[in-house]
Amino acid sequence: MNMEKIEELLDNGEFAKALAALKKVRPGAARARWLFLKGESLRGLGLFGEALKEYAAARAAARSDEELGLEILLSEARCARALGRERAALAAAAAALKLSRKLGEYGPEAELEHALALRLVGRLAEAAGVLERLLKGYRKASDHAGAAFVLWALGGLYRLQGRYAEGIAAFEGSFKAAGRDKDEAAAGYALFGLGGILRVAGFMGRALDCYGRARKIFARTDDAFAKAYAECGTANVLRQLGRLEEAYAGYERAHRLYSGLSDWADLGFVEWGMGEINRRNGRFSAALKNYRAAASLFKGRSEPRGEALTMLSLAQLYYLTGRTSGAEAQHAAAMKHIRRHGLHTHLETFT
Repeated sequence: MNMEKIEELLDNGEFAKALAALKKVRPGAARARWLFLKGESLRGLGLFGEALKEYAAARAAARSDEELGLEILLSEARCARALGRERAALAAAAAALKLSRKLGEYGPEAELEHALALRLVGRLAEAAGVLERLLKGYRKASDHAGAAFVLWALGGLYRLQGRYAEGIAAFEGSFKAAGRDKDEAAAGYALFGLGGILRVAGFMGRALDCYGRARKIFARTDDAFAKAYAECGTANVLRQLGRLEEAYAGYERAHRLYSGLSDWADLGFVEWGMGEINRRNGRFSAALKNYRAAASLFKGRSEPRGEALTMLSLAQLYYLTGRTSGAEAQHAAAMKHIRRHGLHTHLETFT
């Protein structure tokens, strides 16, 4: 099988087959692209840390091939962003944007990835400006794939800003655009985003339906990250509905999947969710272990909201166990953290 056939497999979302096919190919002079495609296969499987190693090797092998170097930088930015590595994501995205302008290629993709890196580091107003401008261009060009992705990104940004109505509309628009492009994966991720924002806005039935529909889409794919996301998102809704045993089982499944992917930031949300259930069931020692694990997993991974949730939950746990002064100090620290990052986590009723 040649490289073009492998690229077709990747375009079709057949990441495991692509990875297996690459192992049968002798790359020769095309070693840089072979390494890049291996990274793309691993990224598609949700193995972001392993993908980054391949991209680094591919970049070293690419040398004077600046176009391939640009593709590699964009994928490095995507992986670093998925892992919450904000400095690495911003550096790769900025380098990609600079090289894109030099070559006159991949302009919208580079701008989009840079905007997502800006969103990751909390520069929300800058990110929103770029994304909204890109959306106008994609709509004018009837580029449904581009519009779907930008609307998904805007939905997440609006959620961070507490603009739930606008966020819901953006995710719904993303789902419709993905449908026009006949892109099931994009539709699935739009449903994830929509389910998440509906959940924190209190629309639990609609949220559960979104996660269920997304689960069916990704059940027949190689996307292990999406499968883990479906388990965690569904468990969050079930926890809020009071279906605690079902929710805990879902978190356990998500825990296994995220651990296999070395996705520590998302694993932090799983630990936090398990802690919430243990606290509500009076298992305070177990809850404390979960919260401490979550705090450790969130640290340094660009998840200020996750850190805020954990700090607030610890304050409540300390108060429940009679440690009033410690609870007050923890709550004060949480509020300082929340205000420093411009969050509204302390006002979330459904979370």
